[in-house]
Amino acid sequence: MISTERIIEEMQRQLNYAKTADDEQAVREALTAIRALCQVVLVSNEEKDEPIITPRTMAISHKPRISSLEGRPLDEEDANGGSIFDF
Repeated sequence: MISTERIIEEMQRQLNYAKTADDEQAVREALTAIRALCQVVLVSNEEKDEPIITPRTMAISHKPRISSLEGRPLDEEDANGGSIFDF
């Protein structure tokens, strides 16, 4: 297992690279590496059975899943009955 100190050293190296990089793509790559290193430390400290919850997955996981196949047809005055082209 890689020590937390070693991972933090690598994060510092990536941060220094991001500070001195000339183009935006290099900065983004360094920041992505830092994010990945943070995940390594955080996941290694958690139980392996728990899912990783990030703000992005948290927002997605709490939305109810709605499928157009599960709902009932719309009843509108100008609709063509049960046509699949009624929106």
